[in-house]
Amino acid sequence: MARTVFGSGLHRNTVSYLGGLVVIACAVLIALSFLLQLTIFQANPYIGIITYLVLPGILTFGLLVFLWGMRRESLRRRRAGSTEAPPFPAIDLNDPAQRRIASRVAIGGLLVAVVLVIAGYHAFLFTESVFFCGRICHTVMEPEYTAYLGSPHARVTCVECHVGSGASWYVKSKLSGVRQVFAVALNTYERPIPVPIKDLRPARETCEHCHWPEKFFGAQLIRNPHFRYDEANTAEQISFLVKTGGGNPKHGTGAGAGIHWHMLLDNRVTFAASDPQLQEIPWVSVSRAGGAVVEYVADGADLTPEQLAALPRRTMDCMDCHNRPTHIYTPPETAVDQAMAAGLISSELPWIKKVAVEALVVEYPDRDAAAEGIRKDIESFYGERFPGVAARQRDRIEDAVRTTVLIFQRNVFPKMNVNWRTYPSNIGHRNWPGCFRCHDGRHRSRDGAVLTTECSVCHTAPVRTPLAPLGDVVMSSDLPWHPMELAGKHAEILCTRCHAAGYRPPLECSECHTLDTTAPMMSSGCETCHLRPGSRTPLVDCRDCHDGRPGLHAKETHAETACADCHPPHGWKAAERETCLTCHEDRKEHNPDGGACASCHAFTEAASGANPATR
Repeated sequence: MARTVFGSGLHRNTVSYLGGLVVIACAVLIALSFLLQLTIFQANPYIGIITYLVLPGILTFGLLVFLWGMRRESLRRRRAGSTEAPPFPAIDLNDPAQRRIASRVAIGGLLVAVVLVIAGYHAFLFTESVFFCGRICHTVMEPEYTAYLGSPHARVTCVECHVGSGASWYVKSKLSGVRQVFAVALNTYERPIPVPIKDLRPARETCEHCHWPEKFFGAQLIRNPHFRYDEANTAEQISFLVKTGGGNPKHGTGAGAGIHWHMLLDNRVTFAASDPQLQEIPWVSVSRAGGAVVEYVADGADLTPEQLAALPRRTMDCMDCHNRPTHIYTPPETAVDQAMAAGLISSELPWIKKVAVEALVVEYPDRDAAAEGIRKDIESFYGERFPGVAARQRDRIEDAVRTTVLIFQRNVFPKMNVNWRTYPSNIGHRNWPGCFRCHDGRHRSRDGAVLTTECSVCHTAPVRTPLAPLGDVVMSSDLPWHPMELAGKHAEILCTRCHAAGYRPPLECSECHTLDTTAPMMSSGCETCHLRPGSRTPLVDCRDCHDGRPGLHAKETHAETACADCHPPHGWKAAERETCLTCHEDRKEHNPDGGACASCHAFTEAASGANPATR
């Protein structure tokens, strides 16, 4: 049989040559990339992707192609019955020629192995990096990555919290990562990305490597800057002490021990939530050191005992309060307050607090529309209402626009359906229910005990003072801590009813209560009639101002009737015919064509004319 054109070696075929060229080319490129990274002063993550992931993958593919070509050539020779070029190599190291070939193969294989080991090690480090987690899938992870960069944990890598140490959780994370890669490639991922609370590693295996509850002791001073929604943007601060102790039973376990009482190793708090985000908690169990167990069930929980028992139980840990320790979306009001306190938005611009917050809470279809809408809202406000300010303080207005747009871009991501309202934050209870998920006065035990709602258990009474320089501690004031007196009904509702994340808090009664703002007496203010703020009763008697009403008002039966029976509250207008018929049913057929009774019946002396508009 004729000699093959490629000689007798099994590698002498087109496919193996092609694979060999790929291996050599990739090895050279990897070496050059190594040298490039040694010479540049700033690391480039994209070079890392090519060096440690792309090129080693292609190199491995080329090596497989080389071996497959040899296998393919072997099968061809066996089918041809070749004897001059045997289908399998004969290995005889006594033959000098074969020894040289074996040495070359060993050295080449060793070099390839070294390159793959180095690349594999760096690939492992790269897949554990923040850049890999946050930037490779840019659109998907943009909200979480952006929030991470501005968080207290911006110097902590993603894997330190989401994976932790140990092989088992590393394997789990990589298997989960494969599923996520397919979801991104096939565009089947959820928008927004759901919070993986149930899949997170227990906090005591991650968080407590740095934060040890047993060492929490004492209190932490909180100073929140606040600017009022008035023309002067009155600068204030709300100060209070958060009792962060309670984690160590040696420091006391009684009332006022601190919020980390929940994390005592001798105690265990278990709860059941009826929603994936753990915001609705109908059942809580507290196991104390002595073995006593107390269960609390929320009043009004629309669940049967069987449904309640079927809910999954969760032992409380750090993440149940600190559920957004890194991926924090700052509500509009808080973000604007912080920007104004930092001088990024000038408080000398009249009404800028109100204007900026109202521009932020608008729903925009995308970021370009948001930037355009925010600019238009702010600039048009000053152009129309304060033209002098618009002319003299153009630079400050531009700074306010730019900062407000940045606040939006750091917190709202329309492509992923993420905004301030997407992810609840359970720290505190101002913008989300948080603590009130359990401490709402509705969770009762069988013997009637209620989970405490006493504010002083967790923090001191808030104090409102003028905004003070950093370092000045003012913990007393004659001012009420809340700008509006919290009395009556307002003292009972949760903070989130007014301060819900993503909304501007109401500034007028009519924003919560359906009122006819055109009614004559509305201009006098609610307190004119409502003696007790936040309460519907007691009211000022209408006769205190409207005494001696003539006409039918003086009629004995009408005089004894409450004014609101005929005059709808907040309307202050004469009743229509239907209201009169509630008492005068016998007059239903009277004047069947309709019309207000006052058109004919003079309730006042001024109503004697024929024109209803004068009555």
